[in-house]
Amino acid sequence: MNRRLVSVAVAVVFAGVLVSFLFYTHQMEQALRRDAEVFSRLYASAFTGAAAEEPGQVDRALSEILNQSRRLEIPIVLSDLQGNPTSAANVPFTFDPDDSASVARTRRYIRRLDARSPPFEAPEYNMQIHFGEPRFLRQLRWVPWLTAAVLLVAVGGGGWLIYTSFQGERERIWSAMARESAHQMGTPLSSLVGWLEQLQERAGDRLAATDGAPDLVEEMEADVDRLLKVSRRFELIGRSPDLEPVRVVDVLHRLEDYFSVRLPTLGSAVRFRIDVPEDSPAVRGNGTLLEWAFENLVKNSLDALAGREGEIRISFVGREEGRAVYRVSDTGPGVEPQVRKRLFEIGVTTKERGWGVGLSLTRRIVEEMHGGAIELEPEREGASFRLELPVAAGRDRGEDGSEA
Repeated sequence: MNRRLVSVAVAVVFAGVLVSFLFYTHQMEQALRRDAEVFSRLYASAFTGAAAEEPGQVDRALSEILNQSRRLEIPIVLSDLQGNPTSAANVPFTFDPDDSASVARTRRYIRRLDARSPPFEAPEYNMQIHFGEPRFLRQLRWVPWLTAAVLLVAVGGGGWLIYTSFQGERERIWSAMARESAHQMGTPLSSLVGWLEQLQERAGDRLAATDGAPDLVEEMEADVDRLLKVSRRFELIGRSPDLEPVRVVDVLHRLEDYFSVRLPTLGSAVRFRIDVPEDSPAVRGNGTLLEWAFENLVKNSLDALAGREGEIRISFVGREEGRAVYRVSDTGPGVEPQVRKRLFEIGVTTKERGWGVGLSLTRRIVEEMHGGAIELEPEREGASFRLELPVAAGRDRGEDGSEA
């Protein structure tokens, strides 16, 4: 949706620049044509006044010159040699020679005009002509700056559109690969489930747990269930999942059970703590995807600890403006400053052999699929991620829809 809006905005900007250019070109053509006519009339009036023998004819010629100047929209003020205004045209106020306040204001305006353009003097007539720039010229002065600003906005918007299109294309490719992977995994997984059922029927008690050894069939079933869950996760990528009330605390307990038997092999004395009360509000989400998002953050913390002793904690911060807020933190070395702003982009990773997909996928799950928010909090010790998820409407309910 953002890319579509930017495309429309860029097209509108370019259309606006084109229309403005054509409009001002037409206006300039009309102004030059009008000026040519007015200058011709001014020349004729000046010639008539210069050739006149009677004072009345000179005054009429000057009056005609002043009237024609109004058509040019040039600010003109006539005054005597002492600067006392006698008449004005195209000034931004009403000039009244009988009003002392108006005369004082006109004198101040004369000083502004003279600061930009020296007046013309006619000592033989005890007259000064003070003039300024025509209104059209003042407007035209802003056109290059406005055009440059609009073009900068258009170029910036176009660059952003290209960048987001590139990012979107990469995400579409990732989504397509994820769904194809889930499809390819489906057939062998179905076969494995069938083979496990036959193995259990044929082997019977011979594969059961003995002398502290694990039950092989149960362990194999657990791994197959895990693969089925991964397959379901990949199927949901790139689609709008069905959202329902989910108790995050239940999701986290499943995650705790999963990591509790694997932490001894994944890290050295790494403590995994869930600090979420049982009465925390249910959120509107998809349990499979939310478990995947929290799992990615925990794995990111494990990679950051890199076998060192430490702690990973998932805590419930509280409820803020209709959202349940959670924090996933660790006591690792933290995130380097040059990576912090780009940490959620595809391909950005702090690990030597990382793919840079996990955190990008987590952001997509939280923000795009659940309408929440995720951010890396200002660094204190280690890394700390803040997640906000919309609270489910009504009473808190479990994943199966029953009241909690």
